[in-house]
Formats: sequence, C-alpha cells, structure tokens
Amino acid sequence: MKKWVSLAVASATALVVAQSATAHHALAANYDTDNIGTIEGVVVEVFWSNPHVHYYIEVANAEGVTELWDVETSNLATVMRSGWTRETVEVGDRIRISGQLGRNGIHRLALDRESLEVL
Repeated sequence: MKKWVSLAVASATALVVAQSATAHHALAANYDTDNIGTIEGVVVEVFWSNPHVHYYIEVANAEGVTELWDVETSNLATVMRSGWTRETVEVGDRIRISGQLGRNGIHRLALDRESLEVL
C-alpha cells in the first residue's frame, strides 16, 4: 500500500510540474534567438507588472515612419533583483536597447537588460 501511495504522489507531482512548464511560453516561440537587433526610440508606455515587464517604444524606421515596439523583460522579481525600479525607464525617456527580435517581422524585442542606454 505504501508503494502505491508513493507512486500516486510522484505521478501527481510530475503532472503538475509538466503542466506548469508548458503553461509558460518559451522565448523561442516569440523571438528569433539568433537575430539580435538594436532599437532606439521614446518610451510611450510602461507596463510594470507580472508576468513580464513591458516597455512600449516609438521607433522611427529607415523611412522615417514611426513604429510601436513592444519590449519585453523578465518578471518583476528578476528585474528588481537586477536593481531596476519603476523609475529606471519612464515614459518620455529616449532609450537605446538591444535584444532578440520578434519572429516574422513583428515589432517586439526581448530586452538584454545590460544593453539599456538612457539617452
């Protein structure tokens, strides 16, 4: 009987862990991990909340047309452990950042926090 209880607990634990792992998206699903780029623009919105911090940035493309980019960072705990606060990047700041670019030409970037330059 003890063996069956242990097996049932182990199976239930494995199921919960597997569901949790698949519930969170993989970086490679949204970003081309081999395509690193740099953008520069003005922050127009800050979303400082879990599951990930987002900065929305207006960027002028090569033709001078303004595009809205979604810049995604890590979760709040990781960002704050790095020393970032709500005031690190604020609406109106002009910034230059690098990171993995969005798949299929989508205007998004997975931010490499060490690349941030507030201009």
